[in-house]
Amino acid sequence: MPNADGILFRIDNLNVWFEGKRNVRSPFEYHHVVHDVTLDLMPGETVGLVGESGSGKTTIALAAMGLLPSSARVSGRILLNGVDILAEGDCSVAPHRWKNIAMVFQGAMNAFNPVKSIGWQIAEAMDVHDVARGVTGIHRVRELLDLVGIVPDEASRFPHEFSGGMRQRAIIAMALACNPKVLLADEPTTALDVVVQNQVLHLLKDISRRLDLGVILVTHDLSVVAEICQRAAVMLKGELVEQGPVSDLYHHPHHPYTERLFRSTPDIAESAGRSNQRGSVDSTPPQHDSLLHIKSLEVSYPGRRTFKEVILRRNPPAKPAVRGISLKVGRGELVALVGQSGCGKSSTLQAVLGMQQVLGGKIEINNRNITTLDTRGLRLLRRNVQMVYQDPYESLDIRFRVRDTVIEPLRIHRICKTRHEREKLAQEALEQVGLVPAHNYMARFPHELSGGQRQRVAIAASIVLKPKLLLADEPVSMLDVSVRTGILDLLAELCRESGVGVLMITHDLSTAANYADRIAVMKDGLIIEQGPTASVLGSPSTAYTKELIASIPNPDPDHRT
Repeated sequence: MPNADGILFRIDNLNVWFEGKRNVRSPFEYHHVVHDVTLDLMPGETVGLVGESGSGKTTIALAAMGLLPSSARVSGRILLNGVDILAEGDCSVAPHRWKNIAMVFQGAMNAFNPVKSIGWQIAEAMDVHDVARGVTGIHRVRELLDLVGIVPDEASRFPHEFSGGMRQRAIIAMALACNPKVLLADEPTTALDVVVQNQVLHLLKDISRRLDLGVILVTHDLSVVAEICQRAAVMLKGELVEQGPVSDLYHHPHHPYTERLFRSTPDIAESAGRSNQRGSVDSTPPQHDSLLHIKSLEVSYPGRRTFKEVILRRNPPAKPAVRGISLKVGRGELVALVGQSGCGKSSTLQAVLGMQQVLGGKIEINNRNITTLDTRGLRLLRRNVQMVYQDPYESLDIRFRVRDTVIEPLRIHRICKTRHEREKLAQEALEQVGLVPAHNYMARFPHELSGGQRQRVAIAASIVLKPKLLLADEPVSMLDVSVRTGILDLLAELCRESGVGVLMITHDLSTAANYADRIAVMKDGLIIEQGPTASVLGSPSTAYTKELIASIPNPDPDHRT
């Protein structure tokens, strides 16, 4: 039961220091990363903890669970029903971990053991914490799966047999296994498409209400907070700068950082309105010279072989990933390919790059069929077609300085005779993506850059060859909302100023609405709708497109879906 003032959980004047680099002058230097944070949570309430990467959100959640590294220093109190569970360190917090306070970690979709069934792993959590065993545990597993919307009979399946959304639901079921009173959810929807994200968010909201569960939702996405949270707290550089009802923060922010965060959050309704205005001013959209033309493209993957097929040495039928799609991208045009995970978007890009075998149809670049190119032809193709990948934290080699990362494509394609000439082109590319002055960044390693700076370096490495076509695979999904705007503005500027054609994969229609000239909607390997942005958003012709639009959370809490 909550204490006398009704507060279930309180983070009280929390401070955290991390040990820095040791040196002779200051052998015990500590960095103050969380400053005097106080936050209350009531039973059945969902509170958003908002801020950009590095603001201290996850550190607060880990401190509340007693999971910070031993080198960290912590002061303040974590009160559960009025009792300080951090008073005696791990000895006092361990009995409450998972039983009273549970956590859904970021990237939880990949947290399952791949060789154990989902049901076994949920049951193990209850067994370890002495909550339920044997037949009782099996029944409890089925109840939990049913609670999160998974058919109980699916308990015997393995993680790879679940979709991303189902794995996320199963992780939530595991977190609820020991009947906690408080759930800390750290970016639980970051890697999910908008439809699955919408389902998971409303699942959390429904469970919170039904179980009287207090939820702290850690996220950098204010639209997500506006969708399901009653209150929110805004973090900036380790400090809690503002908190209150979400509606007040949206309409009457007191801190300029809160206002900037909401202003950077895309609003599908406003974007659709602007797209319609652009369309009404000029009913005939500008014509672009054809750069990429995909004609009736078909791509398949080998099917999964059963034990019987292995014994009989038979190959199962191929699984189609792309089924006869047609799509164009013109010079200076940004086209968004939109759809849920698994619909065939990435397979399409891989086929354009020559990384995936084409079983049918043609891909033409500058009116030349590239599907029949040999190895030498593909090498020349990749000089004119470059890729920007989704995760800026994985796409850069941690051993390479920025200089080497940007110069490498020039070296591979034997452009420029001297290193001085290559360095000059690398500096020009870095300045073109907004890393000015370039010489301040050339000698840095990836770990010395922010997420947005890393993605800019990746784009610089892609444009240093002056390609005609850029393929961008979810280029901003891993970035904070304010950083996203800068990257998307950069891609749009490359289209306008350099005439580069951009085919951008995204599951977020609000992003496409702000930047794309045209939108193509993909489902189950088919393009079911495409056209000018204003047309697709203003009068969608398919129920699926309408569902995608409806699933996008609105940053205005007064317009909750």
